[in-house]
Amino acid sequence: MKIADPLLMREINKYHVLETIRHHGQISRVEISERTLLSGTTVSAITGALIEEGLIQTTHTQVNGESQRGRPRVLLGLVPDAAYVLGIKISEAMTTVTLVDFRGESVSSVQLPVRLARQPAEVIADLIEDAMDDCVNKADIDRKRIRGIGIGVPGLVDPRSGKSYSSSVFGEREVPITSLLEGRTGLPVKLEKPANLMALAESWFGYAQSERSFAVVALDQTASLGLWVEADLHRGASTLGPTFGHIKVGGAGVVCECGQRDCLNAYVSEAVIRRKAADAMGPDFLGSAAARADLKQALADAAVTGNPAASALLAELGEKLGVGISHIINLINPEKIIIALESAQLGEAMAPALRAAAEANSFRAHFATTELIFHTLDDQLWARGAAALMLRDIYSAPWTPAY
Repeated sequence: MKIADPLLMREINKYHVLETIRHHGQISRVEISERTLLSGTTVSAITGALIEEGLIQTTHTQVNGESQRGRPRVLLGLVPDAAYVLGIKISEAMTTVTLVDFRGESVSSVQLPVRLARQPAEVIADLIEDAMDDCVNKADIDRKRIRGIGIGVPGLVDPRSGKSYSSSVFGEREVPITSLLEGRTGLPVKLEKPANLMALAESWFGYAQSERSFAVVALDQTASLGLWVEADLHRGASTLGPTFGHIKVGGAGVVCECGQRDCLNAYVSEAVIRRKAADAMGPDFLGSAAARADLKQALADAAVTGNPAASALLAELGEKLGVGISHIINLINPEKIIIALESAQLGEAMAPALRAAAEANSFRAHFATTELIFHTLDDQLWARGAAALMLRDIYSAPWTPAY
């Protein structure tokens, strides 16, 4: 019986070797073998081929700092300029483009503070292309070394078709954003929702670099979830991923924009918060420059100064989000749930009610073994997650074996 395709196994092993080197910076062949559970012969063959390809390089160091005696230790590291990828995160008011090297380190970044909401797709693609050119020119690198583009678009996106089916950014539905950018750049493009990119970024660069299961809950225009299970993104049978904003968290019968009732987004979306803030805080607050620029941050600032209406509104927001998080704890029981909010002050204002609601609605043993971590939303981290989406493809691309 055929156990596995040899080429597929080589690709899988190559990916694990490259990922191990990336994670540790510089590492010996023996340590790679220990951490990947691959034989020394296999590791030597893979790393030899990778050196020939110019993807990794060797560094000789003296053992225990001895300069005269002892055989030098050979460490392997990624070649930073072996390849570059572009990571893009699109939102209604800001587009961030980041150029990332082969190690996953940011080389240059450009932010485009232009409101893209409801613009035609062709116009948005033109603006993104200009921002990418600025980012690459800023880095002054060989464009031939750019291997692809990862992009995050809020809303309902399909990684298989490369289409955005519904988004607050685009003025129309079923936008083929992947093919639009591929046609302009001649580069492969991969599409994901921002919460999945945040999960990938946390796995590569952030709080979950050693975890096999964790979740990222992001509260931006709506609530979204990136789920990392068994060391990979979980997208489900449809590949669209979890629709966290549409789990049920209440019994008041509040209608959601999807047509159902009591969805999480019916309580925590930006549009809902704006309506509630208008009722609780008054039109002067809602019309202030701070609230227009960042409503949730303005509420957090008001809560810090002792405004009871702002504090109550954020506590209600935290409670509903906590109920939603309890569903993740009960169903998945991940090692960590990273709650990505717009600022540390917002996290501090929401945390007590959120933790209390999550604990009250979670199975006790599961809650005790899932760590809740608050993290500030970061467009740069999101964009690096988009870049990592493409780097994973490069790491696992077929190679010519040396044996």
